[in-house]
Amino acid sequence: MKSQALKQFLQAVAADPVLQARCSSVRDLAQLVQLAQEAGFAITTRELQLWAHDEAFAAPWWPWASGGRAQRTAFFRTLP
Repeated sequence: MKSQALKQFLQAVAADPVLQARCSSVRDLAQLVQLAQEAGFAITTRELQLWAHDEAFAAPWWPWASGGRAQRTAFFRTLP
């Protein structure tokens, strides 16, 4: 089950164009976790990896959106 923090983070991103823009510019999973934590959402790399195929991650503002499934899978598997 998704944590409340992850649910709230996904809702916040969906509702905030500024946060969407920030999300679209992250280069790796660690940066995404850092951005979420800076925004006040205590999520982890592992949690994001577990939910990588959630439909919320299909939105156009994510950095892997233009690359399809393979790019999304690679993003969630790669750490800096």
